[in-house]
Amino acid sequence: MYIIRADGNTAIGMGHVMRCLSIADAMVEAGIRPVFMTADRECVSMIENRGFEVYVLGTDYRDMESELPIIEQYIHAGNRQAGGQPVILVDSYQVTDAYYIGLRQMAKVACLEDMGRSYPVDLLINYNIYGPSLDYDNKRTYATLLGAEYQPLRKEFQQDIDYIVKDKITDVMITTGGSDPFFAAKAFTDAFLEEKKLQQEKIRYHIISGPFNTHAEELHQLYDMNPYVEIHEHVTCMKEIMKECDVVLSATGSTIYEVSALGIPLIAFYFAENQRQGAEMLSEITHVINCGNFAQDSKQVVEKAREALLHCLRQKKYRETLHREEKSLVDGQGAARIAKALIQLGSRE
Repeated sequence: MYIIRADGNTAIGMGHVMRCLSIADAMVEAGIRPVFMTADRECVSMIENRGFEVYVLGTDYRDMESELPIIEQYIHAGNRQAGGQPVILVDSYQVTDAYYIGLRQMAKVACLEDMGRSYPVDLLINYNIYGPSLDYDNKRTYATLLGAEYQPLRKEFQQDIDYIVKDKITDVMITTGGSDPFFAAKAFTDAFLEEKKLQQEKIRYHIISGPFNTHAEELHQLYDMNPYVEIHEHVTCMKEIMKECDVVLSATGSTIYEVSALGIPLIAFYFAENQRQGAEMLSEITHVINCGNFAQDSKQVVEKAREALLHCLRQKKYRETLHREEKSLVDGQGAARIAKALIQLGSRE
């Protein structure tokens, strides 16, 4: 029995669920079909549309310890795989040591972690570029998988990823993730539209409006009549939109690795502390510009993004450098590596 425990909602976005779906797809290819567990129904349709069973716990996603008795009942009611143990992969920022200790009494436990905190689990996975630099306590964690080689990219970014850097910039993507709590898309779009040098190039801006974007209607009101802005909702193939773009402005998260897999020149920013390390490390090991924390200083971040886009506009060689550097970060096989490790974990006594 393999279980993936993850949540997605308007408060936390869909990042946890999306990366777990990539791992789940890789497990299916290896002959294992996991069951998802979620606290509530907000992300159920997204998971079911990918062909996976979802067990709704009916709990508060912020109080994970309260769900332990429910998970225990579920495991006992199920049929254990012959010769193996139940395995639970957890992806949440709401976890506690007590939660993991409780889970380990009923199953082998793996977790996705990106804040540098050691947990009492059998397998800890940090797929970020800064993962290997973190000092995890091996007395608390049985094993670790660290680094971008474990980045669980969506299947579409694991194949057919040829991309050519064009001479001129004609299309720019702006993406803030599954949600946009600070309405950053408007701030960036307005700044770019108002910049005269960008106006002269007649650049088209592609705004990705995520499934939990509470400003979606306002985006349409603002830009539907603007010939230089296109709003993309309910996107089923992000890669095809990305490949049409010459620069991507993205919040730090799984999207930066998808962009890197294609090698599209990237400009990065972030909203929260858990995204800071990724943005800072990215700018350290590549020439990608980290514009900073939008939630703390939106004006400065927008100004840096405007300058970064102008730099991309002026310098094709700079964009070619970004293309090479980004392509070297990920190879698209991270989900398969994680799936293999989880299956091996289930076979251990």
